[in-house]
Amino acid sequence: MTRGARSFSLLEVIVALGVLAIGATAAFSLLVAAAAAGRRAEHQVNAALIADAVLDDLSGELGAGLRLDDYPLAAEADPLPGADPARAAPNSETRYLVRDAAWSAFPGYRYDLALTPLPGPQPGEPWHYLAEVEVRWSNRGRRRSAHFATVVLRRLSALENPLPGARR
Repeated sequence: MTRGARSFSLLEVIVALGVLAIGATAAFSLLVAAAAAGRRAEHQVNAALIADAVLDDLSGELGAGLRLDDYPLAAEADPLPGADPARAAPNSETRYLVRDAAWSAFPGYRYDLALTPLPGPQPGEPWHYLAEVEVRWSNRGRRRSAHFATVVLRRLSALENPLPGARR
């Protein structure tokens, strides 16, 4: 080698490889975190889709004259294995319409549907209900769940809700 030729020393090469290794490790950890966040988001979206479909089916059943007396009270139902004891029935009128059911489009997910009549203008004839859907799944051996709640209205017939000034 001639005296005027330039080259890297062994120390410079080792330092450059160390910097490259640190940068590659940081980039790889970011990719792993992004993949985990993507899985969590996918589970949350699937749970929301299940809850939306269940609540959509419920509003059709409410319009068809759903009788709550045909369903068990939530306070009397056996707790599901692994269920969160903090999620007790909100009141004594809550009933489970669906308990530990599966949705065929989303294998690995289970859900419950509870309905609570809310007080209305006529005692004993609620016009709206609190609908709660609990969706459960397992991710890497850990149980996860999402809770959705909304108020749904029972469709009223013209006899129950006449137009102002109409005769009965």
